[in-house]
Amino acid sequence: MARRQKKKQEISLFPFLDILACVIGNLILIITAVVLESVDTDKLADLFQNEAVQKQTEENLEAIRELEEKLAKLKQDSISNDSRVQKAQQQLVEAERLQREARGRLLNVPPPPPPPDDEDKAELKKRELEIQEIIAEMKRIEAKIADKKKKPDQCISILYENRGRGGIRRPFFVEVTKDNLVLLPNELDYKNLFETEKAIKVPVAKIAGDKSFKKLLDYVLTHLGKTGLLRRRRDTIITFLVRP
Repeated sequence: MARRQKKKQEISLFPFLDILACVIGNLILIITAVVLESVDTDKLADLFQNEAVQKQTEENLEAIRELEEKLAKLKQDSISNDSRVQKAQQQLVEAERLQREARGRLLNVPPPPPPPDDEDKAELKKRELEIQEIIAEMKRIEAKIADKKKKPDQCISILYENRGRGGIRRPFFVEVTKDNLVLLPNELDYKNLFETEKAIKVPVAKIAGDKSFKKLLDYVLTHLGKTGLLRRRRDTIITFLVRP
């Protein structure tokens, strides 16, 4: 008969591991309970709540800033639109006023004049002839003025030389040309003598019988001064301006 082998005795570790796992679990549970008891849950809750409130507040402030920017932009657009509307209204009122004035002027426009008849044409032609005569006279006067402005080739003046202490006599100027004598006005005596301030032209051929020239000579010979060094003496003189 075969010999029966003896069974070896082995130690099972499964019950030990189970016990160890239970012990570790209990320890973890105890530690967790102790930690939770040592921590103030109200403060943590308040802290979490404050953080949430702060975050919500920041989000609300950001939203408020965006809304304020949009509101300011809308106000600016509204103001610009209002100013444009007011300007357009003013322009419209001004245009209406100008239109009324234009209509009033159109109503006040006189009717067109009738076509000219023969009498009007004759009068118009007469006026045109008068205008042409005036233009021709102006050209003649301009030519005379230009001729007088020309510097003469030679000019000889005969002046009275007042010697001594007899005083200064007031001169009458007489321009002597080839054909005429021209009595030129002075500031004091000329108007009283001739009752005019215009120059008087005397032809050389008629100088002997000319009343104006004779009156001038008589005045110079007979007029006596009333004051000054020439009192009761002749105080005028004729100065001849001789032109070749």
